[in-house]
Amino acid sequence: MLRLIKQQEVLGLVLGHAISTAALWGAKALAPTPAYALQLEKVIDSAVAPSGLMPMVLAGDASKLIEALCAESDVTLLELAQRQGRDCAGAMLSLIENAETVADAIRTILMYNCLHAEPFYWTGSVRGDHAALTGWFDRPANMTVQQAERMVLLGTLQLVSGLTDVLGESFRPFLIRIKPTQVSTDWPDHFMGVPIDGTATETELLIDRECLSRANPNRRAQIGDANVLEMRERYQEEAAVALLKNDTCSWIRSHLPLGDCDLTHLASRLNCDKRTLQRRFEKHLSCRFSDLVDEVRAEMCLPLLESGVFPTQVIAEQLGYATSGNFSRFFQRRFGCTPRDWTRLSLDS
Repeated sequence: MLRLIKQQEVLGLVLGHAISTAALWGAKALAPTPAYALQLEKVIDSAVAPSGLMPMVLAGDASKLIEALCAESDVTLLELAQRQGRDCAGAMLSLIENAETVADAIRTILMYNCLHAEPFYWTGSVRGDHAALTGWFDRPANMTVQQAERMVLLGTLQLVSGLTDVLGESFRPFLIRIKPTQVSTDWPDHFMGVPIDGTATETELLIDRECLSRANPNRRAQIGDANVLEMRERYQEEAAVALLKNDTCSWIRSHLPLGDCDLTHLASRLNCDKRTLQRRFEKHLSCRFSDLVDEVRAEMCLPLLESGVFPTQVIAEQLGYATSGNFSRFFQRRFGCTPRDWTRLSLDS
């Protein structure tokens, strides 16, 4: 029986619901109670290493530990991330340290974050003089929207802390943008000297584009990098279905606000035929591209509505709709009520 349970745990990790224990580094030092410290040790002891990866735990367990750690104050999240520095990078650390430039380090994170947190995906984009790294969490069934958002926020703070530790002054973070749902009354205006904007529609980090070409002053060539790359390729083959969904949903999230989120555009980016791509979705995910778009829209709109900050038109535009009426009709079909009714019920509860 114990062997069967262990196999089920490993299967859960391989299917994309695992996070490296490195993401919890330093949490024990901030443990609010002895009971919390014992629970943390229990979760860490349950970690497994599928396909030779770093020790990993289920995302739901990690998110509950982070939630309990911040029960008294969300500021604890900032203290944890600042304390972690490079120690939160896990299997990616050697690749980041080996990066020749800041851009190479960021590219490493975009490509290989699956080694560190399987359900966590980063999307890069250009915003004028800045580059943006926007996080997205493929939330498992046992995790709430709020818990998933907190994990994205922690990941964003870890980017600032970890890359500052590795890259030093070459790394120039400009602004941390977070959703109002993550802002508490005691939330500071800065984290490690980086301003925080608590009115954003997505949690993301803006970086000065000028710093991307700067050399990594602390570069350390790693002989064992080939082993990490081989490990990542093997992992990708075994988790191809989860990666197909997560990569697609991450792309959808980044392109919905731009108004160019369609199958033709995605197929062109992947250099394949539109019909071929749709057959892949039907074969491996048993759904259509439009089903994935609706799934992402449903995931995105609830926190924005429940924040009570954004007008319906702004939310509609974030979801790729030209008018609030189109968004309202989608919401009615998906949830059985209007956005206004949903907001009213959220406030009443």
